[in-house]
Amino acid sequence: MHPLAQIPYAQVELRWDRPVPGKAAQRARQLRGAVASAFADDPLFHQHDPATGKPLYRYPRVQYRWHAGKGLVVGWGEAAGPLLQRPWLDLRLHLGHEPVGIDDAALTLRQGQFGVSERLEHYRLQTPALLFNQDNYRRYQTLSDAQQRLERDRLLVSNLLIALRGLAITFPERLYASFTQVQSQPCHFKGQPLLGLGGEFVCNAHLPDGLALGHAVSHGYGWLSR
Repeated sequence: MHPLAQIPYAQVELRWDRPVPGKAAQRARQLRGAVASAFADDPLFHQHDPATGKPLYRYPRVQYRWHAGKGLVVGWGEAAGPLLQRPWLDLRLHLGHEPVGIDDAALTLRQGQFGVSERLEHYRLQTPALLFNQDNYRRYQTLSDAQQRLERDRLLVSNLLIALRGLAITFPERLYASFTQVQSQPCHFKGQPLLGLGGEFVCNAHLPDGLALGHAVSHGYGWLSR
C-alpha cells in the first residue's frame, strides 16, 4: 500500500437514557437535526453559513448515523477535535418530538489511513449509498442489465473520487471500483424517492472504516467498512 494521507477521524457513540426504537434512516436524520440545533453556532455540524443561512457545498466534516439503537456522530479532519470537546452528557435532545437524554457518550479518535493499494481491497456498504439523482436514474432505467452494471460501477468510482477530493486527497492513479454484490433499496431524502445501493465492492484504494460516499452522507447514507 502506498500511503496518501492520514486524516483524523473521531466518533461519538451516544447511548440514551431509555430504548429508542425506530428506523435507522429516520433516526439518523432526527439526530442530525437535534445536534445541529444544539450547536447552531458551528457550521461544521449543519452545513449552513450561520451568518447567511446559505448551504455550504462541501464534503460534510460531521456526519450522523444510527446503529443498534445508538446515535453515532462522526467527525473528519478539522471537525475531529471539536467533536470530542463538546459537552455531550449535558445535552437534552429531541429526536423528532421525543425528548431523550444521553446516558453515556463513548469517544474515540483515530487516524484514517488513505492510500493506493497494490491489490483490490474489499468493502461493504453498511448503509445504502445514494449514487443516483432524478436525472441519471431515469436514464439508468432505460439501460440493459449489462449497461446498468457498468453505470453502477461508473457512479461508484465517481462518488469515491468526490469523497476523496472533499477531504483534500488526490488519487494519483486511475481509480478502479466495482460492485461484487449489489442490492437495490428504495430510500427517501428530503421527500424525494431515491434508489439506494447496498452490498459489497472492490477498489484499488485503501480506505478507512467509516468513510461515506454518495449523496446525503451527513444523514447516514453510504457508510462503508472494510
